[in-house]
Amino acid sequence: MKDQMDTLLENFERQTAQLRDAQAAAAETTAQVSSPDGLVRATIDAGGSLAKLEFAPNTFERTTPAQLANTVQSLVRQGSMQVKQKIADLMTPITEGLPDLADLVEGAPSLAGLVPPIPEFVAEEAPAPRPESFEDGGSILRNEQPPVPAPKPAPNRVRPPRDEDEEPPSSWMTRGD
Repeated sequence: MKDQMDTLLENFERQTAQLRDAQAAAAETTAQVSSPDGLVRATIDAGGSLAKLEFAPNTFERTTPAQLANTVQSLVRQGSMQVKQKIADLMTPITEGLPDLADLVEGAPSLAGLVPPIPEFVAEEAPAPRPESFEDGGSILRNEQPPVPAPKPAPNRVRPPRDEDEEPPSSWMTRGD
């Protein structure tokens, strides 16, 4: 029993060190992606955010603003997926071969189903190209739907006048005037 506990403790310490190293590496993980035409290059940080965006000197002469926006969005999405996959690849060796509670303690329930597997991050298909301008795809300023009427303001509540002989209400919820 002591040998088994010593082995478990050694494995735990080794895996803790591996996890610490993997977390440090994951925090430094980046992805650099470029557009197929070479006009745009993006760097994505470990959190999946855009860290750096570069344009070729002639980018604005060779593309439209709508195409450029789509390219940037696509590169950020692609780079974010690459970063997630790199981090998953760093963590996979640590999580493989972990003993289940049922393996350690006789009669204990298995916890294997509670820990989700690390997913494979695959590149998404490119979204359908957007129209070049609002006029090509319909303008939000030319909405064909009937206008929605504005809500009517609530009428002001008017307190009915009181007779001078009448006593003020005794409720704490009224001002008594």
